[in-house]
Amino acid sequence: MTPAQFEKQIEPRWQKLEKLLKETEQSHPSAEVEELPATFRQVCHDLSVAQHRMSPQRLTQQLNALAIRGYRVLERHSSGGWEAFARMILVEFPQAVRAEWKLFWWCTALFYVPAVLIAVITPSYPEWAMTLLGPDGMMQIESMYGEASKPSDYVHENFGTGFAAFCFYIWNNVSIDFRTFAGGILGGVGALFVLLFNSLYLGAVFGYVHYSGNPLTLYTWVIAHGAPELTGVVISAMAGMRVGWSVLRPGRMDRRTALVLAGRKALPLLVGAAVLTSVAAVLEGFWSPMDLPPVIKFTAGGMCWLLVAMFLLFSGRRQTDAA
Repeated sequence: MTPAQFEKQIEPRWQKLEKLLKETEQSHPSAEVEELPATFRQVCHDLSVAQHRMSPQRLTQQLNALAIRGYRVLERHSSGGWEAFARMILVEFPQAVRAEWKLFWWCTALFYVPAVLIAVITPSYPEWAMTLLGPDGMMQIESMYGEASKPSDYVHENFGTGFAAFCFYIWNNVSIDFRTFAGGILGGVGALFVLLFNSLYLGAVFGYVHYSGNPLTLYTWVIAHGAPELTGVVISAMAGMRVGWSVLRPGRMDRRTALVLAGRKALPLLVGAAVLTSVAAVLEGFWSPMDLPPVIKFTAGGMCWLLVAMFLLFSGRRQTDAA
């Protein structure tokens, strides 16, 4: 093949790459933008062949300039930043949850079933909840959800108001997610333990309030922020269990490699769980303390649960869900 024939053969590829790069740089990408990585690889291969065949300098310089330009565009669009973070939360996170739907429902059942059982039996056998809560826990619950108590008064007295309470909830809620995830390194046992402990403690709180407090006060306080917070706990357990499974069953890879790959795959789950619990902290710090009629609180809470479910079910559907 002569140099002229070779240049004519590859010309459509580098012209296509130039077009895609121009569209991407101008932030007006067409539907063909998804072909950019593959086209970039083809042009890089053409550059390598051109250099090997000692093609005219004009051609190799043109292909080299395109390759450098393509690398910069792809590196910029794949190297973090707000766009990458937004894509992780809005696309990769819900896709990862749907891809692991069996694990999601297994962790959900593992979290809610023990909690409901403890909450149901506590009014008849309060010693179960008292053992789990301890004296300090029972005093705190009575201070927040007693017949003559308001959770907002307790929170204001101990954690401050508004932003101060929000900061406490951010630290507390996100730390639970990260502890749950980190426990997965121990073959998933740690994540399982943290999930079950939080489940039993939550059930003990609800059961003890039904036994000696005002349930309406509790439900109006937690109904809204409970949707993202509890869902975040379940999903962080998913991430930890996924990492733990890679330690127990690395397949043909060594455990270190399997652990690294599983960690990368679980990253959207962990970050998404942290975002959900951060949203919960905003609601718990600013919305929950508002003195509003129960019907408003329950309506808003129902909307929160619906929005979380709709987000996990449908967000990122325009992209191809992870296998």
